[in-house]
Order: sequence, then structure tokens, then C-alpha cells
Amino acid sequence: MTKRFVVGMLIAIVVPLVLPTPASAHLSAEALAKAEIQNKTTLVFEIKNVENFLNSLDDSDEQAVEEVAIDPQLMGPPKPKNYVPPKVKLENQVYMHEPEIRAYLCPKMGQKNCEVFIAILKAENGTHECTRDNRGLNRNGSLDVGLAQINWNPRLNPPYTVEQLRDCQFNLDIALLKYERRGFQPWYAYTKGAYKKFLPASAKI
Repeated sequence: MTKRFVVGMLIAIVVPLVLPTPASAHLSAEALAKAEIQNKTTLVFEIKNVENFLNSLDDSDEQAVEEVAIDPQLMGPPKPKNYVPPKVKLENQVYMHEPEIRAYLCPKMGQKNCEVFIAILKAENGTHECTRDNRGLNRNGSLDVGLAQINWNPRLNPPYTVEQLRDCQFNLDIALLKYERRGFQPWYAYTKGAYKKFLPASAKI
């Protein structure tokens, strides 16, 4: 559609330039006929050239798209689940604020248990950084990753990757699964009682 519009515009511009003008009226009929044939030939030639030019643009555009397309094979095999990625740089760190955490957790846990879990999260990861890990601190080589500091051990064929655990919501979903199975026992801050100082007065009753 665009190509036809451009051709139409070019014809509208070229035709007045190539057709005989009133100033040529004094020429003989034979000269005028020759000029008209010559002008028509020139016009057809120019229009064909315009179409060829537009077609060449279309072809080059398609070729350019094909050249930029990424071959999946060039990206290499997917990383295994026990791959340990580099630590996240300061400018790439991601956080989830407490109101968002409450809005996501409390409807699923109930208000009282939610308060306990929020206190556990504060004791485990006070800044609520989703991309945090405690690299180098666990003696068995495991990592505590993300918002809820989910333990991840590369030697135990983990079912999820570190990158997945760095996602705020995914991390909380795994935390909820652990809570459903074992309550708050998986968290060191709970078993050692470190969470209690973060409990609101209403939840301590």
C-alpha cells in the first residue's frame, strides 16, 4: 500500500514535467507526436525505475532482518540448575518493599502467621533485597538466596536455579511451599528466635 502511494505521488510530480507545454504549440504536428512518444517512453522508464528501487528497498529490508536474527544454536546450551552465577552488582540489585510483601503473603498465610513471617524475613534479610545471597558464609558450600534466603546447594541437584530464586515473587512462592510442609522450621532466624525482636506488639500476644 505504501509503495503504491509513493508511485502515485511520483507520477503526479513527473507527468507535468515531461508532457508538452503550451509553449510547444507552434511546433509541427509531426514534431509534437515524436516528442509525445519520447516523453511517454521516458515516463514509463522512470516509473519502472521507481518500482525497481522500491522493490530493492523491500528486499534489502528483509535481508537486514534475516541477518540480525539470532540463531538459538549460537547461544550455547542452557546452564545447568547447579550453575553458580556471579554475585549481583550494586546497580543491578532488586528489592521488594514490605507493603508489597504483605499484600502477597498475608492473604495466603493469615494475618498472625504473616506477621511472624515478616519478622523472619527482617531477621534473615533486613533490606528485603531479592538478589541477595550469603556467598561464602555457609560451610557446606550452599547459598541462602533472595528475599526469604532460600537455601540452595549446588551439590544436591536443586530443582530451581539461583536466577529463579533472585525473582522476588518466585522466591516467596518457594518460601510458601516450605512453610506448608514444615512451618517456619526451615529458617534459622526462627529456630534461634532472632525474629522475635521484629514482631509487632500485637503479634507477641
